[in-house]
Amino acid sequence: MGFKKFVVNIGFKLLGKGLVSCSKIEEAVKEELKFYEDGFIIELKVLNTDTKVAVKKMGDEFKYLGSKYELVPDLSIIFKSYEGAFLLVLGQIGVYEGYAQHRFIVKGDLIQSMPFIRILYFVEAYLFPKFITKNILKEMPVRSSSKIKAYLRLLF
Repeated sequence: MGFKKFVVNIGFKLLGKGLVSCSKIEEAVKEELKFYEDGFIIELKVLNTDTKVAVKKMGDEFKYLGSKYELVPDLSIIFKSYEGAFLLVLGQIGVYEGYAQHRFIVKGDLIQSMPFIRILYFVEAYLFPKFITKNILKEMPVRSSSKIKAYLRLLF
């Protein structure tokens, strides 16, 4: 397994768990989640590979599906290469910059992708330290919870 593939696999796992964590503690994420119906599945993956992670909306939060799921996602964010995913998971580019640079494609309803992109913005704000977020986020969103709480939810 190549280095970038290894890092992206770990990064996707952390992003998936970060989505679950933020869906439990962040009010803005909970508000964005109202857009989706129960059972809505969102996946992040790298094009033409088995590197992927998915979450499912259950109630008012995300449930982690991991990478070994059989269900067909309602929305897929598909990175064109490991390079694009690598830059995002390491915090070298933000989700808005990755979108602007066409590093990923959206499979599904484009309107349904917008709340998810905003959710990812919050996940980046929680998961990355300030010295990284100041470079990848347009502005630091007002968080309704602490980073420590997000990290604890990420682990347990």
